[in-house]
Amino acid sequence: MSKILNKRTLLDLVVYLGVPLFIWNTCQSSLGDYLAMLLSTFPGILYTLYTFFKEKQYSVTGMFILASMLISCMLNLDSRTAHQVLWNYVYLNIGLVTFWCITILARRPMALYFFIDYAYLHGVPKERTRVLYREMPYFRYFLFLTIFLAARDFINIMLRIFLIRHYDVAGYNKISVITQVWSTLTTVMFIYGIFLIIRKIQSLKANPVLELQ
Repeated sequence: MSKILNKRTLLDLVVYLGVPLFIWNTCQSSLGDYLAMLLSTFPGILYTLYTFFKEKQYSVTGMFILASMLISCMLNLDSRTAHQVLWNYVYLNIGLVTFWCITILARRPMALYFFIDYAYLHGVPKERTRVLYREMPYFRYFLFLTIFLAARDFINIMLRIFLIRHYDVAGYNKISVITQVWSTLTTVMFIYGIFLIIRKIQSLKANPVLELQ
């Protein structure tokens, strides 16, 4: 599992950070700030679409990722300047924080559905996990995990606002590196939280629903 995660993390860094920065630095002078920045977002979009269809992520998790990507893409295409593209990510994070909070208040934390999809990929029927995971103490774990997502994106908002005001378009390289490092770090923390929940579920001997691979 750790080897797979390491390979996936490295590939994500190349696609979401390395390739966009290469495009930005080689095309900025000829295309201008806005077109170069817009073009730099396409590798991530194509990679996400490829992963979505290749791995057949027709689930709540997959649809959530796809929807987030499409909204971001539409915002960027509707922009007129590179400065506006930078702010689009702030707006997207504001939307995500709002979404996480709504699911928490509605007692439908999104982490619950992410975890149901994860369990399904390991051969556990969704009908079984939907019932089990709504019980205490399991439900509480998914509330905490969703709160973590909301806190992560809230900090991301503050971080991006600071970086945009400090560096603006001229510091696109620095903004990309810093935000991608933050994204990777928090993603690792999120995955670690999932592993902790799996171990907790197994330790409670609730008809073990998952086996760590």
